[in-house]
Amino acid sequence: MPLPRMRGGRVAAALLLGLLLAACQTVPPPQEAEHPPQQYLDVPFIAQDAYQCGPAALGMMLQWNRLPGDKEALVDEVWLPERKGALGIELKAAGRARGLLAYPVQSPDALFAEVQAGHPVLVLQNLALPQWPMWHYAVVIGYRDGGERIVLHSGTKQATTSHWNRFLRTWARAEYWGFVLLPAGELPASVRPEPLLRALAPMQKDTLAHWQAAVARFPDSGRLRFGLANALWAAERHDAARDAYERTVTLAPELAPAWNNLAYARRDAGDRDGARQAVCRAHALAPDSGNVADSVEEITGGEGC
Repeated sequence: MPLPRMRGGRVAAALLLGLLLAACQTVPPPQEAEHPPQQYLDVPFIAQDAYQCGPAALGMMLQWNRLPGDKEALVDEVWLPERKGALGIELKAAGRARGLLAYPVQSPDALFAEVQAGHPVLVLQNLALPQWPMWHYAVVIGYRDGGERIVLHSGTKQATTSHWNRFLRTWARAEYWGFVLLPAGELPASVRPEPLLRALAPMQKDTLAHWQAAVARFPDSGRLRFGLANALWAAERHDAARDAYERTVTLAPELAPAWNNLAYARRDAGDRDGARQAVCRAHALAPDSGNVADSVEEITGGEGC
């Protein structure tokens, strides 16, 4: 099963941790796990059938969100018979298709932050060796003893516990791949602007409340504000969208697509001079963009900038 590649600092940190684990040395849980020393989330349990841990784990995450999570129906949606498994990208896509935010959780600190915030985390583990992997999806639903024991719904076992270092080894072999699924308006405890933008960008359904929450949390992010403006425009809230585009180009004046869309918003409001200024600014920032060139032609009536 292909996995996302690690980049930059994640590679170095993972290699260092991997060396420690390979040497049979223990790695303590993050200090925040001591406050509180235990946490347990009420997450519905679905036992997996053979090789179908992906649909079962996804079903638990959906049911926790109070959505239908029938395992048999999910098998048809995300399980690949030729691989005898499910790809992580398909699990995330299934969540997004239901209007949920699929946000990555890729470190021990983030894992504990989410569980402490009341968010279960779907994780990928390699239960065997790197050379002969045995991929497995489980749902982290809590911890105890200051993080020394992790509580999971895993396979056919409900609320089973694993020693922290054993769990960490299996998670590390899967490059710390995991994610939360959250409803509109709720953000992860470990949220950061750029990963949030990447998590929101592929969403097609019920996005407005997600973008509103993102901008409320990071009001100075021009790129998130641009996403909100687009969602407002799609919802036909054109006045609010125009205001959001105006704010976007103030926060991120280098963002050519925002100037391009602002041109249409201004034209829609009857401001033809302002529309021309905006599209010409977009063209100056992205002179090789065919999309912007088409906008210049349309907005200026063929006169150009």
